[in-house]
Amino acid sequence: MSDIGSRPKAVLVAVWAVFAGVNVYLTFALPGRETIPYHLVWASFALLYGLCPWPRRATLVVFTVITAVTGVALVRHALAGTIGWEECSEIVLMSGIISLLIWHVNRQWTAQARLRALQQADRHRSEQRENAARFGSHEVRTRLTIARGYAQLIADHSAEPTVRDDAELVVAELVKASALATNLLTLVRVAEPSAHEPVDVDRMLAEVLRRWSVTADRTWSTQSAVGTVQGDSERLEAVLDCLLENAVRFTGPGDSIAMTADVQGDELVLTVRDTGAGIPAADLDTVFEIFRTASTAGERAGSGLGLAIVKAATEARGGTVSVVSSLGSGAAFTVRLPARMSRPAALGDSAYDSADGDPLGDLIGSRS
Repeated sequence: MSDIGSRPKAVLVAVWAVFAGVNVYLTFALPGRETIPYHLVWASFALLYGLCPWPRRATLVVFTVITAVTGVALVRHALAGTIGWEECSEIVLMSGIISLLIWHVNRQWTAQARLRALQQADRHRSEQRENAARFGSHEVRTRLTIARGYAQLIADHSAEPTVRDDAELVVAELVKASALATNLLTLVRVAEPSAHEPVDVDRMLAEVLRRWSVTADRTWSTQSAVGTVQGDSERLEAVLDCLLENAVRFTGPGDSIAMTADVQGDELVLTVRDTGAGIPAADLDTVFEIFRTASTAGERAGSGLGLAIVKAATEARGGTVSVVSSLGSGAAFTVRLPARMSRPAALGDSAYDSADGDPLGDLIGSRS
């Protein structure tokens, strides 16, 4: 049956019954001019059936009644000599046309019901996969944390240099494994719906840069005068963290890493540029694929999840991500997201720009 409610459907059927009854009466009462009411009966039935198909038995009963009653009217007028007998062929033709329409509508509704069932099954399987990944990642991270604690305890208290070195190596590997589990969980969660809230993009970029500037000896900078937009700060930070982690991995001391934010039309544009090793042209088409790393990454290769997280999080929110790079010339990753601006910043509010001498810029500049 149709997705419309039972009460609206009952009202439609009642209105149609009155309309059809009036036109059946006119088909009898207007010999020689019965063509219009005759076709209106059938046309209204076809329209109603297209809106809300009926059960098979009800359809057969109504179809038979309409065919019989309107057919009697045409035969009666033909017997009276008001119309020619050839016009009675309308009985067969119209019945055939409406039969085809009923068959087509039923086929469409069957296909839609099958599609809805497949979509529901797919959502169920997706939820199961997400839950398995979420719970699995949580359990793995818990056990890795426990193992790392014991390994660190051995490294801190062992008197044997060889044991300490081996324990430190175990700790380092457990840290990597924990980061991998965290990235897998992030990849599962990034596509989930999230509530939009006001996000101060300028402040967010400054805070992200503050965190990252202490992790690597690079020339850091950020520039943004976007202000506040409606978005998801957690997802935006996850995207920036993945891009910055990638930039740190493929740069060295003395290289530059810069973040910029801008609004172009109705899009928020975030860009992370670096002056590192760059990406070979042959790898640009696959760099965002899961578990794929640049062919020249070597020992700097990560898990292959960071850029996949960026792509999944961006596309889940109707955005795009792209990269411009060449080997030896650094890389520029650009994320474009639909932006809805919040109220303008109050007079006196300042945009965060490390190039304009703000305290953060001074701090970063002193580290470079």
